[in-house]
Amino acid sequence: MKNVSVQLQQFVKESLHPNTIAGQSLTDGEFDKWKNFIISAIKELSNKTLKSAFASNERKTDTAELMIFVTDLSDTISEYLTRHTKVWQKNPMATRIRQSYLSTCGLFEEFLDQLAKRFPKIAAQTPYSHYAVFRIKQELRLLTATASLHLQRQEIDSNIIAMLTKGFNHLINQRVLKRADDVYVRKLVELMMKKQFSNSEQAIDFLIIHDFNLPDFFLFCLELWGDRISDQDGLLEQKEKLLDLKSHLFDLSVTSGLKSPWEKHRIYNELNKFLSEKYFLVKERLKISFQSISDEHYQPRGKRMLVNLSVAQLGLFLRLLVEKGVLAKEHIGELFAFFAKNFYTPNTDFISPESLQKKSSVVEHATAQKLKAILISMLNWLNTNYNLSNYN
Repeated sequence: MKNVSVQLQQFVKESLHPNTIAGQSLTDGEFDKWKNFIISAIKELSNKTLKSAFASNERKTDTAELMIFVTDLSDTISEYLTRHTKVWQKNPMATRIRQSYLSTCGLFEEFLDQLAKRFPKIAAQTPYSHYAVFRIKQELRLLTATASLHLQRQEIDSNIIAMLTKGFNHLINQRVLKRADDVYVRKLVELMMKKQFSNSEQAIDFLIIHDFNLPDFFLFCLELWGDRISDQDGLLEQKEKLLDLKSHLFDLSVTSGLKSPWEKHRIYNELNKFLSEKYFLVKERLKISFQSISDEHYQPRGKRMLVNLSVAQLGLFLRLLVEKGVLAKEHIGELFAFFAKNFYTPNTDFISPESLQKKSSVVEHATAQKLKAILISMLNWLNTNYNLSNYN
């Protein structure tokens, strides 16, 4: 096989080079010899490679190297077609030369497809040739556009669809598109087209199950789950939410799904690591809070003051004080950390500083309405007790 490979390489890179062909007087017979030599060489390589459906470790290496070798030859011919056009077009048989170059790429591609079908696992990490990749990418773009339309007809957040489309485009537009990437996208789209998602959560779970392990999706999940955690008023509630998310993630992991073709950790492992680290931090903060109370020999809540507001109302009230200059805007994070540490609400023993700060700016209408009623009642008290009703 080595001799055939050497001869084929010399033929492609020397005999078929545009500089060699440009000055030759080519006949129909010579074009036939060109084609027959390629067919004969491919047949000999094929006979020696496809003898067995089972490949030893040595055969696997040989097959992978052969696919890379043939892809390189195909890419060389593609380069002749595109970058050296002006050279071979000088030949009177330029049209026939172009057809023969294309025919040669087609023969190489047929051989590569045969190898890929016989040895799919070996072929998975080999790239498509330049000749094939344009067609493959066009097919994938059409498939993913159809999948996007399918999702747009369902009750799914537009941000998720945009993120998914961006992820698909990232895969398809890679400079080197491997066969495993192509297979993964096709299978994922096929499964997606069969699904009817009733909400965005189901779509996210679907992508986790099928290991859509791209940076945009990973960051999307981190931001989404980070918001859900910080929405919890207290540290105990955050700890419980983290356990819920970890449990849900584990349930998804036991469901059979696609495996991403990239050489990275599964997205389950990466998301689980994020939740574990967040859980550890919340747990440590709770431990410090309990230790602080215990060291001072106080009963729980003894060091802290009860405020008869919800966490959301307290956050908005602090924001009012900051906005009106009663409290300084400098070191705003420390300000919220101080109130979270030294106050508690009827429903939240240990307030989360992040939740308190977030709820000072992300305000629900009901919260603002309730606080307004409290402020009005405070004004009425001033009016009543200090005769201010006649003053502006």
